Amino acid sequence: MCMIPLFKTHSSIGKSILRIDDILRISENEKLEQVFIVEDSMTCFPEAFRKLGSKLRFGLRFSIYNNDHSEESESKMIAFANGDAGAKEMYSLFTQQFDSKITRPWDSTKELKYVVPFYDSFIHKNLTSFSNCIVDLPSDIHFLLEDNNLPFDSLIKDKILSYCQNNKNDTITAKSIYYENKEDVEAFQTYKMICNRRPGRSFDLSNPGLDHFGSNRFCVEAWKEDK
Repeated sequence: MCMIPLFKTHSSIGKSILRIDDILRISENEKLEQVFIVEDSMTCFPEAFRKLGSKLRFGLRFSIYNNDHSEESESKMIAFANGDAGAKEMYSLFTQQFDSKITRPWDSTKELKYVVPFYDSFIHKNLTSFSNCIVDLPSDIHFLLEDNNLPFDSLIKDKILSYCQNNKNDTITAKSIYYENKEDVEAFQTYKMICNRRPGRSFDLSNPGLDHFGSNRFCVEAWKEDK
């Protein structure tokens, strides 16, 4: 099964040390026909489109809620744009987040392809934080599967496979990529610590305080090993 690399850039503050130019170089070296970038905002979309052109598959990671709009029900979803019409719908979805809580975006869009991320999805949140996220998904929405050697990865995967079997959803094998090589993990963790600084909190690389980032496999090197 093909494993899709899902790149993120430093435009999603504190979540990657990659630049668009890094992703462009990697895509050329690895001869990628499509380049999937998933961001928490639309900031880097113009540059990504300008440099990657028709190879770009841009995804927006956004929050979704139960019908009661409670903060406890927040989980994450990803929307990929299909052409110019999809890009317009994605911009609209991005700005909508600032005015209202999103519940069923697929009811009001036609050119967006939705997928459920492996981390921070309703399944992940319900399993690891005892949340009560209730998402009524159409069967044509796919789920991402990842394995980055984190303790709960196998538990999340089992829950996703069970859900998909019961609800007829399909899965896609993927790898979230925040840096290029395993040796870059310390630079990544240092960057995250700088971005996550808070008054009264003191962290270093021996105690980074970064939950769920105790792995060096969110990188191109690990993707090449696993694909």
